[in-house]
Amino acid sequence: MNSVLKKFAKLSAVFGVMLFATTVQAEQAETEAKQESPVASFEQKLDNVRDPNHYCAQCHNLDVAKDQAVGTNHAGKFHGVHLTKENPATGKPITCVSCHGNISENHRKGVKDVMRFDGDIFSDEKPMYTAEEQNQVCFSCHRPKDLREKFWAHDVHAMKLPCASCHTLHPEKEAMKEIKTKERVKLCVDCHGEQRKRKEAAQQMTTEQKDKQ
Repeated sequence: MNSVLKKFAKLSAVFGVMLFATTVQAEQAETEAKQESPVASFEQKLDNVRDPNHYCAQCHNLDVAKDQAVGTNHAGKFHGVHLTKENPATGKPITCVSCHGNISENHRKGVKDVMRFDGDIFSDEKPMYTAEEQNQVCFSCHRPKDLREKFWAHDVHAMKLPCASCHTLHPEKEAMKEIKTKERVKLCVDCHGEQRKRKEAAQQMTTEQKDKQ
């Protein structure tokens, strides 16, 4: 009887060890499956989809105070309300990609593959995107009809000048908001005065070239 009990005890111990080992292996396999599971990977991608600013914020620090302290990553540019508002047409939050578009795999290598808002109309360098292309992004939220009703100059300049010529995307202070009449007139005079000066210079150069011939 004692020998039977001893054999039973040994078998129970062996079975217990095997059961423990099997349980550990199963838990390890489950952990590895979760790490490599397409579902887990998909859930991670979903998190990035829910927060489209995730990848941008890895390099372009959205913490303005921190940026100004270290002096890197677009220091001082991330002011304004764009990242706190929703697109009135879709009701969805405005994100970096709403205006700048999605980046490519080579973006970190310096590839200029995102929408850039260039308002320097007097630059000798041709902008990457035309005024019309830039403004179409703005018009996805700021409807031309509303802009026209707010101030007639929007209608006149909408297809000729980039919105960025007068407005900034991430302003610490929006220069055009509550602008005084005198300042507005000066802005018009300065811009059109520079245009006229450049046009006259070009005409004079053309005349001189003809005279030489």
